[in-house]
Amino acid sequence: MHYFSPSFSELFPNAAVSSIDPLASQAAIHLLRKGGSAVDAAIAANAVLSVTAPDQCGLGGDLVALVYSPPSSRGPAQVQSLQAIGTSGTGASAEMMRANGHRTIPRSSLGALTVPGAVDGWLALHHRFGKLRLDQVLEIAIDYATNGFPASNRLRRNYEQIRSHASGVELGGFLMATTSSAPLVRRPGVARTLLAISKLGREGFYAGEFGAELMKLSDGVFRPDDLAKPIARFATPLTATLFGHVLTTNPAPSAGFLILGALAQLGNTATTFGDADWYVELIEAFRTIRWMHGYHHDDADLASVLAGTMSSAAPRTHTVANGPDTTAITAVDENGLAAVLVQSNGHAFGSRLATPDTNIFIHDRGAVGFNLLPGDPNELRPRARPRHTLAPIMAQTLSGDLALIAGTMGGDRQPSILAQVITAALRDQSDPRDALVQPRFAFSSMTSSELSGFDTYDGSQEPIITCEDHLSPSIFDELTRRLGAVVATPAFGTESGVAHVTLRRSHSWMIAADPRSEAAGIAGY
Repeated sequence: MHYFSPSFSELFPNAAVSSIDPLASQAAIHLLRKGGSAVDAAIAANAVLSVTAPDQCGLGGDLVALVYSPPSSRGPAQVQSLQAIGTSGTGASAEMMRANGHRTIPRSSLGALTVPGAVDGWLALHHRFGKLRLDQVLEIAIDYATNGFPASNRLRRNYEQIRSHASGVELGGFLMATTSSAPLVRRPGVARTLLAISKLGREGFYAGEFGAELMKLSDGVFRPDDLAKPIARFATPLTATLFGHVLTTNPAPSAGFLILGALAQLGNTATTFGDADWYVELIEAFRTIRWMHGYHHDDADLASVLAGTMSSAAPRTHTVANGPDTTAITAVDENGLAAVLVQSNGHAFGSRLATPDTNIFIHDRGAVGFNLLPGDPNELRPRARPRHTLAPIMAQTLSGDLALIAGTMGGDRQPSILAQVITAALRDQSDPRDALVQPRFAFSSMTSSELSGFDTYDGSQEPIITCEDHLSPSIFDELTRRLGAVVATPAFGTESGVAHVTLRRSHSWMIAADPRSEAAGIAGY
C-alpha cells in the first residue's frame, strides 16, 4: 500500500476489546479485570455507548450477537447466535399506510417503530454467559449518564439532524448550554432507565417508565402484549467452510448470509492483496449473488439459499430506501470466551422520535426492514420481524479454535465491508491494520434520498460501484477498464463503514482501529 496509514495493530496476550469509543472500551476492560466475562464486557461497552452515542445505537434499538465458547469438560467449542430483533406492533398496518398515500414507510412515522430488542438481548446474554451482577455491568454507564460525559465531535455534528425536533431537548439542552468545545452531556432519563434495568431486569424496562412512555408514543400501534412478549432468542447460526476456516454468522432475518454467499464465490488461493485482480474478484462475487437479496426476509430458508438449492430466477422481496447508523463491539476474555455485538438505531437517532422523559430515541427499523408492497415477504404487518442489515461474523479453525471476530456499521454495505476485511485477514493473511486501512469498494443505489443507504439493490438497475480515493490511480483506472464506471469517494469516510476485527495471531489477540472512526477504542491486556 502506498498511502499513509492512520491505523495500527496491537497485540494483547489475555483479553481484548474494540468499540467506537474509548470510554466504552475502558468500561469493558474494567469489568474484565474484575473477573467479568467477554459478554459482561460487551454489554458494559454497549451500555456506555447507549449513553454517549445515541446517534449510533441505544436502548431503543435492536441487537444481534455471536458468542464463542471454547472447548471444556461440558463439550466442544461452539458459536451461539442471539437475535434480539423486536417485532412490529399489533396495530401495524401496511394497508392503512397505503390508504394515507404512502408508498414507502416514512422514517419518523409510527409505522417505522418496532419493539426495541436490545435490552432483552442484554438480559438473555447476561443470563447465559454473565459472571458479574447486572448492576456491576451497568454501573459505569449509569455513572456517565448521571454525572456527564464529553460530547464527541460526531455527536455534536449529528445532533444537527434533530435540532428542530422536540425529542432532542435533553441532548440539546446540554449541548447548547455551553460554548465549550467538549461540554459534558448528562442524560438523567437514560440513567433512571439503566438503573431500573439493573434492579428489575426486563420489568424495569418494558413494564417501567420507558415502556409506559413508548406505549403512549406509539398511539395504539403497540399493545401491552407486544412489550410483554420475550424478544431475544438463541437460534441455529449459519456456517460455511471457507479459506480453511469455519465461518459463522446469524440466521434470518440478518444479512450475514450474504457474506458467506459472496465469499463462497472466491478461490482459496491468496491473491496479491489490494491489486486490481483482488478487487475485481470480490466485486464480481457480489454481482454474482445479487439474486440472494430476494431471500432477505424473516421466513427465508437461508441454509438452502447458501446450498444453492433455491431458485435464482426471481427476487422474492424488494428493498426500500433507508440509511444506516450502527455500532459493533468485539470482546474476548482470559478464558477464551468471545463475543461480537452489533447494535443499531437504524438511522442516526433512529426515527428521531424519543420518549419524552426518559429521552430514549426509538429506532426506525420498521422503515429500514419493511415495505408497503402488497404480498411482499417484507410487507409491513402486525407482530412481524423486519429484515436486518446487522451481520456479525466469527471464524474458527477446522479444529475449533477461534481465529477471527468481526462486525461493522454500514447499512446494506455491511456484507461487502466484512467480506473485504475477512478475505484480507483470513485468506491473504494480512495484518488487521492493513485489512482495515485498505481502500474499500461499495455498491450504491442509482437514486439518492434522505433515506439512502439500504436501497442499493432496489429496482432493476445495476448498482454503482464506488471506491475510496486513496486507492492507487493505476488500480483505479484498471478497475474502470474492467468493470465500467467506478466513482471515487473520500478516503476513510464513515460511508465505507467502521469495522472491528480481532484476530488470533502468535498466541495473542491482534486488533486494529479502523481509521474511519473518529475515536476508535481498542484496549486489552
